[in-house]
Amino acid sequence: MRIALFSDVHGNITGLRAVMAQIDYLGGADIIFCAGDFVGGGAGTDDIFDLLIERKVRMVRGNHDEMFLDANVYKKDRSPDWLEQMEWAYDHLSKPYHDLIRSLPLTEELEVAPNRKLFVCHAAPTDPWAWVCAPHALTQDLQSAFGKIDAEVIARGHFHEHHVSWLDSKLLLNVASVGLRSDGLSAFTLLDFNDGRWNVHQQLVPYDVKEEERLNNLCGVPPLELFNNMR
Repeated sequence: MRIALFSDVHGNITGLRAVMAQIDYLGGADIIFCAGDFVGGGAGTDDIFDLLIERKVRMVRGNHDEMFLDANVYKKDRSPDWLEQMEWAYDHLSKPYHDLIRSLPLTEELEVAPNRKLFVCHAAPTDPWAWVCAPHALTQDLQSAFGKIDAEVIARGHFHEHHVSWLDSKLLLNVASVGLRSDGLSAFTLLDFNDGRWNVHQQLVPYDVKEEERLNNLCGVPPLELFNNMR
């Protein structure tokens, strides 16, 4: 079985299309997951969800999806440009997709064989804002967040760079981000389960940065300063 995973699209429709095309080029996937943060940052709104639904992508809710649903709750924690981003996205995403975001679960699980499970969340199982997805997270914090999860592989996003680590016998994957990167690349992860073994292939694919900039300018997306490892 092959599983494709990515996260943090952040409105980058050009990057999302590049990721989907690269997944197909590499042989496709039986199941695709997106670990949240769909809009806010780029011009993609309905077209993001149109593509995800067309490809039957399984989705979980991220921290920016929570902020999208009620930006007022996060006013004290986020900069004015982020709040402007959320307001723009809220106004440009159609109502059915508002409802879809609201209905998304915080976690997903896939059993690839008896007692061989993959667990997917945005950052932590009960908190999409948690910072335990960073490569420098303390073992005690990882244990608190993921120690009781009954899965061999735990995949998450939130931190925008790839990394892999271990927590006891659990493999922790950060699948990285499609959008809000400063390198002109979009990231995804391929996870193969064959002959009782997991194999991880973390990928970067270039997208048309100029086209993404054109779309942002055409749609009047509020400017947002990028910085490494946004979340």
